[in-house]
Amino acid sequence: MRLTDFQRIILMNTLSGIGMSFVGIFVPIYLLQLDFSLSIVVLYLMTHHISLLVGAFLSIYISNMIGLVRCWYIRVALITLLFTGLHFLPANRSIVLILGIISGIESAFFWIPYNILTVRKTDEATMGSSLAFMSNIGSAVGLVIPFVAVLIIVSYGYSALFAIALFFILISLIPVLPLRKEKAHFEFSFNSIVNAAYKNRHFILPEVLDNLGQDAGVIWKLFIFTAGLTVLDLGYLGVIGGIVGMIVTFITGFLIDKWHKQKVIRLGAIFTTITWAASYLIAIYLPTPAMLYIVTALRGFAIGIFAMSYGAVMFNRARSDDAQFIVLREIPTILGRVIVFTATLIFISIGHFELIFLMVGLLSFYFWFNNLKVLTEQ
Repeated sequence: MRLTDFQRIILMNTLSGIGMSFVGIFVPIYLLQLDFSLSIVVLYLMTHHISLLVGAFLSIYISNMIGLVRCWYIRVALITLLFTGLHFLPANRSIVLILGIISGIESAFFWIPYNILTVRKTDEATMGSSLAFMSNIGSAVGLVIPFVAVLIIVSYGYSALFAIALFFILISLIPVLPLRKEKAHFEFSFNSIVNAAYKNRHFILPEVLDNLGQDAGVIWKLFIFTAGLTVLDLGYLGVIGGIVGMIVTFITGFLIDKWHKQKVIRLGAIFTTITWAASYLIAIYLPTPAMLYIVTALRGFAIGIFAMSYGAVMFNRARSDDAQFIVLREIPTILGRVIVFTATLIFISIGHFELIFLMVGLLSFYFWFNNLKVLTEQ
């Protein structure tokens, strides 16, 4: 059976997703287990995201010349370098932030081509169900991956985990080889960049704020690890998160295509605020394993609704500007992440790490009252 271009992207994303599911949150945990301070781990994450912004422009410049799929060849080389560096990190601790830079650029070389091809190979009318299908395929295949990753860590160590992850990332290139001729067509002229920014000005502040919940989710996992949960607990949470994610994406994908998108976004934002407020209270007053499990699952449900619905709006908006919109949106997106990680470092320094969860919950109020109509009807 001949695969469609969209099916090729799904298969690539699934295989790559399996590989990244093996490492994912376990890289920051690996740094903590090497006795790096919590502040250094957060600084590593911030370095990753700042480098991602630089990598976004670098990857789009290169993809203009060699094509989008060939950027994933470069990504494989970068992630090989990253995993090699992580392997030797215990003996070379000074390279930790250099690895953060490599990690960010590697991520850009994956996400920029992936987002552009996703926009090109999907339809506006069915964007919600298309994103849900892509997400659920990855969730179903990788449902137990976090738990398997824990078993590998316990039995064979992190180096074996990095090697297995690299294998899946490498073979993920095979399905998309026929798409090698697809190029980005990004215009680097001053006028084209200014025009695209002005045309999409209503997205600037939402792009600063929309990823806060997902980024704070990484910080939450660092918190629960420092609160006494084990790597095995994180594996169980990964499985629970996978199940919750499949339910959320199925429901949300249907609602996006059938209901008013702004209503779904607002519903997700309300749930997100409530669950982040609950996370803050539990972190302060009742950080037991059972409560941490419950609030993590509930918050994953809320963030899933919001992220899926807002993501569908963002992808549909990109149809008129393609690479121009997708790359430029990284500027406010990274700004939001820098704000989160900078605030986290400040809260750690004053001994109130958990305040970051309350801050993220309060910032999500923006989507309760903002006029989302300008995003969905431009």
